Amino acid sequence: MYLISKLFTYIFLPPSIFIWLLVLGGFLAKKFKPLFFGGAILFYLLSIKPITNLLLTPLETIDIAHKKGELVVVLSGGSNPDDILKSAPDAFKRVTYGIVLAKTNNIPLLFTGGGIIKPTEDEMAKKDIELFQNSFNFKLKTYYENKALDTVENGKFSLEVVKENNLSKNIYLVTSAYHMKRSIIIFRHFGFNVIPKPVGFFVEKRVYNFYDLLPQMGNLYKSYKAIHEYFGILSLWVRGYSIRGIY
Repeated sequence: MYLISKLFTYIFLPPSIFIWLLVLGGFLAKKFKPLFFGGAILFYLLSIKPITNLLLTPLETIDIAHKKGELVVVLSGGSNPDDILKSAPDAFKRVTYGIVLAKTNNIPLLFTGGGIIKPTEDEMAKKDIELFQNSFNFKLKTYYENKALDTVENGKFSLEVVKENNLSKNIYLVTSAYHMKRSIIIFRHFGFNVIPKPVGFFVEKRVYNFYDLLPQMGNLYKSYKAIHEYFGILSLWVRGYSIRGIY
């Protein structure tokens, strides 16, 4: 019964149902058959774990330098204003690790990122950081940058905060593992000495099984994240940012 339930989930729920519809369209269409079948194959490949890991591995292979930072910079990543913990899951991992780094090394923490929707991401992160401090009875020197809407602006406006408050450019940079290489390129461009501290790795290093070859929505989501990062890095290269040493 367990096997039947699993197979039903993988075969008939998204993204599999969309793959079946594309295949059916390929059989029924008088024109554009290659387009339908090609779309089905591409959809399938992006939805299975081996391909997802293949896309993510170059992004998440990061040289973790064991150096001493003097400032923790945490990149925003969404919020849940109505939840007890205000930061979205990816963002909460970043904030939590940032707090650990700042507390362990007794250095300041800078959270960067605002947004166009109220309450902004920096406001939500501030609530989580204050919750940690009040719950565990400690204090951090914290700074909040609320103008950035993307990663380039994270770097640009973080530099402004650093200059205004005479902070160090020798930073621990905290963001999701898949997003780290693009972030390094940007923050180096703005003159920071970056010590990467990634969180939330997606790549699963293990022996694949039968279920890994079945389409899953989670894999499609992760493949999308990886492709988005590659396009982001390409756009930086086109705009003249140095990607030396990233790959």
